[in-house]
Amino acid sequence: MEYNFLKHSVGCQNRFLDTVNEQIVDVDITLPDYCPDIEKILKCTLIPKIYTRSISGGQLTVDGESLVRILYCDSLKHNVRVYTQTVPFTANFNLKSTPEQYIIMCDTKCEYINCRALSPRKLVIHGAFSLSAKVISKELCGYYSFDEDSDLIVKEKYIEVSDLCALCQEQFSVSEDITISNKPPVESLLTYDVSADITDLKSIQNKIMLNAEITLKAMYLSDLESGNIEHFSYAFPISRVIDCENITDETMNVPTLEVMSCDFRIRHDQLNDGSMLNLDVKLCFSDLGYAPKKLSVVDDAYSTAYMIELERNLVNAECEHSCESFVHIQKSSLHLESLEIAKVIDIHSDLLSLSPVVSDSVLSLCGKTSVCMLVEDKEGVVSYIERSVEIDFKPQLSRTFDRVLLKNAEIRSLSFRLVDDSTVEIRAELKAELLLCDVISANPVVGAIALEDKPLEKDDCSLILYFADKGESTWDIAKAYATRESLLMSENSLEESVLDCGKMLLVPTE
Repeated sequence: MEYNFLKHSVGCQNRFLDTVNEQIVDVDITLPDYCPDIEKILKCTLIPKIYTRSISGGQLTVDGESLVRILYCDSLKHNVRVYTQTVPFTANFNLKSTPEQYIIMCDTKCEYINCRALSPRKLVIHGAFSLSAKVISKELCGYYSFDEDSDLIVKEKYIEVSDLCALCQEQFSVSEDITISNKPPVESLLTYDVSADITDLKSIQNKIMLNAEITLKAMYLSDLESGNIEHFSYAFPISRVIDCENITDETMNVPTLEVMSCDFRIRHDQLNDGSMLNLDVKLCFSDLGYAPKKLSVVDDAYSTAYMIELERNLVNAECEHSCESFVHIQKSSLHLESLEIAKVIDIHSDLLSLSPVVSDSVLSLCGKTSVCMLVEDKEGVVSYIERSVEIDFKPQLSRTFDRVLLKNAEIRSLSFRLVDDSTVEIRAELKAELLLCDVISANPVVGAIALEDKPLEKDDCSLILYFADKGESTWDIAKAYATRESLLMSENSLEESVLDCGKMLLVPTE
């Protein structure tokens, strides 16, 4: 005879797809007539942009383009120039099936890029970038409780788990007209970077109120003749209401806001003799919503009538999700023995790589970033320098944890000081966001079968004397004599299930 157990479902996160695809970029470049000849290539950069990502017909398709940016010195005036060219790409990832609820997470990383000049006007570019694709879906994990039967006695255990109750994703675009004030007009953008930070997030019934800030940092030419280089930074807020089914004001949200791509248009404003940029940014917002849920599982069971066989199932459940942010200042000195620096034209960071490392219960964030500098020597010759800076710091957490995930990490600002002609002191401000959670492990009973051909032998007496030791549990005693724990405790006027001293007990038999 099989006893009846009730199955309950809790939402869990499932990595439906987690893979990496390499995209090759090969392009031949011939400079247009309006671009001067190349004297020296300073830096060749490969910047992948993602425009769309969708699942259809059991396949994930990611569309975008690779931006190849050539930063060089021209042969006429030895000024810094830039030329860009885009190469479209499409990546397909096969899925076993299409999940009902999911979000798509994509990330790109330039693996290498080689630039070879065939002539002052012709270049051959060969490079590759890795495209990581993750499909995170919601699956239902089963937990079992007991449906009352007359002869089966169960011991319940309550566990607190996180129920993945909401999962949503939305792509949208924002446009902003940026006026460059108190600076020379923009003739040509050399480099730029766009980032997005969530400043506030509130959830109500089936809605998320998102507030964020978009920041643009750019280096540009203000005069093509003189080659004068300027910098500017601009930030603007955005607000958006996101539909998210099953979200509430009590949900623990794990949000992500990605910059998928951005485009610029330069417009000269004749009224104030300045410049105006039109910035279009494509963003993707994703959120995982967790709610605490208390579950009753069967920790142990026995029958008062038969010998039984128990089926157990190991459970590892996450709970207590929380996000914590940290700011760290990393200082280092870069020594450039072969170069005497007269001026640093630009400094920025690139290719930040950071990982959480736990050793002896202490969390460290370890990795490195590339510091890229455009410098000018005492003779006015411009050079591009790139150095690696090690990062290692121990964030101060507000609580302990079982599992940690690095949600986001970025270099927020980078400053420098010239110590001497060949030494630059770097000060990098790093912001990191971690997702912490606890893990509950249990091995509950999920099924029980009565061996009806093996009934339990009963004593004729109604009470049995048992001499219990300190620390014994009433559950173990009742199970040994196939009686109910509630009857044992009632008969002996016990209030605690663990005995605080040795004593003689009256064990009732059924």
